[in-house]
Amino acid sequence: MERIFSARLAPLAFSLSALFLAGCNEDTAPKTDTAQPAALASMVIPVCVNDECLVLDQNGTMLVNGDNTYAVTLSIPLTNTFIFAEDGQWNLANANGSQIIKPNFTDGLRLLTPGYFGFERDGKFGVMDQQGNEVQAPAYDEIYSGGDLPPGMGQYIVYGIDEKFGLLGADGHVVTEPLFDSLTTYKDIALAGGWILAERDAQNWVINLQTGETKQVGFDKFDEYANDHFVVSLGSKKGLADASNKLLTDLKYYWMGVPGNGLVAFKENHDSLCGYLDFQGKVAIAPAYAECEVFGQKGAMVKPKTDDGGKGKFSFIARTGQALTKPTFDWVGPAVHAPMGMFKNAPGYTQTGTLQNMFVAYYGIFDTDKGIELLKPEYVQVGVLTPDLFVFAKPDSPTKTVTFLGSANQQPTLGVMNASGKVLIEPGQYLNITLDKSGRFIRAMTESTRQTNTALYDLKGKLLVPAQWQEVIIDEARGALFAYALEGTPNDETRSLRALYSLNGTPSFQTRTVGCDVQQVIDGSGKVVWPTDPENFCGEPEDDEAADTQ
Repeated sequence: MERIFSARLAPLAFSLSALFLAGCNEDTAPKTDTAQPAALASMVIPVCVNDECLVLDQNGTMLVNGDNTYAVTLSIPLTNTFIFAEDGQWNLANANGSQIIKPNFTDGLRLLTPGYFGFERDGKFGVMDQQGNEVQAPAYDEIYSGGDLPPGMGQYIVYGIDEKFGLLGADGHVVTEPLFDSLTTYKDIALAGGWILAERDAQNWVINLQTGETKQVGFDKFDEYANDHFVVSLGSKKGLADASNKLLTDLKYYWMGVPGNGLVAFKENHDSLCGYLDFQGKVAIAPAYAECEVFGQKGAMVKPKTDDGGKGKFSFIARTGQALTKPTFDWVGPAVHAPMGMFKNAPGYTQTGTLQNMFVAYYGIFDTDKGIELLKPEYVQVGVLTPDLFVFAKPDSPTKTVTFLGSANQQPTLGVMNASGKVLIEPGQYLNITLDKSGRFIRAMTESTRQTNTALYDLKGKLLVPAQWQEVIIDEARGALFAYALEGTPNDETRSLRALYSLNGTPSFQTRTVGCDVQQVIDGSGKVVWPTDPENFCGEPEDDEAADTQ
């Protein structure tokens, strides 16, 4: 039944892609914080199984059984209310469904931010909270969630009036008036200092979500954000800006790297050598290298250009440009592992590689903050999760078949070890392992696709959520881990809540499949919550005509 609601949202989600550009979630820095388990907050949690929708609390106790007239419920956990559809209209009810708080309030419900929803009246959209209070009266032509988070978990709200767009905060307060022709965010806005790019009358602007500050700028894109500085671009030309988006250089460079510890790599032109600028825009290390990596506190990896025009091996240089190591490595790059062997930047670390033969390379980790080699190139894949945790695959690790662009390949499975080499998660099951953006949990995916099964671990390697569902939402404020099943395409995707765990991995409820593919809800102790008679959902058996034919 949740598919009904998801299908209604799909055209909206698709239409937003042309206007609102959100990138992938990025883990840009290893963190060492450990999770502090919290008690589950009081919640009202609708769950739909077998075309019936029931309502549970945070303990898995049934508040409303499946014998009701609801066409569908909104599977977003709220505090003491829930939302259901009946006869084509949305209704807000109290926890046990005995009192309708707000009946027939909209036929165009939108998920916005935690606890806030868009609703429609007379062709206009407004914002309401989970108690049914109108935070913004219906005066907007369009409204939707902003930020790269799951539905109903956005970081801000975009609204439109007369083909102009403005911003609301996560709680529905006005951040800007509707002045802009388009709005664009870069990756996770939290990693970009809370800034949003906008266009107004063919001019480029930035908007700060925290302060509401708006100002015109001379660039049209954020390329990187690190070390409190932006790499920005106008067309194909790049420059450096500070955290307030003040340009520190001209927009004239063909390429700029990730800012790190007061320096940023640059190339003037496509065929130029690379060097480093300081954060005042002055040349700190003259262009003399074929490749330049991110600076740590002690230095950076570079590859000199040889006299004969070829490329040599990488060495580690100081801020003065002095070589601190001999040219040793055949390859270096970012140190955070991502799917299909790609990598992202981990401040203070660089991945190193050495060729074993023409077709095989082994990889290690170099600490650019301390200027030491942490892990020698002995792994077929390796990356940094935290300063004490590393994702890895050894030459003899089990493999899985992965099909990419129509070609089947053997991909090594990954594990997790600490700095002393103790294995916390054994290779064999996962093709992708990343640190959650909170820095407190490890996500492990069994395949490389969007709808792969995802497991969740703590930083000590304890399994919290098994790899049974495709999406795990971490809600530390409520002490909860929500597991969702995903079906369909990205433009028409169904998200169905299937399990709830505390932060320490204790289940409150989960679903299982029994008998003739009937889904059953069980509580944390394994007791059946609904339905207790799954055979009633099996239907009549079909005649087997083939049995009479020999």
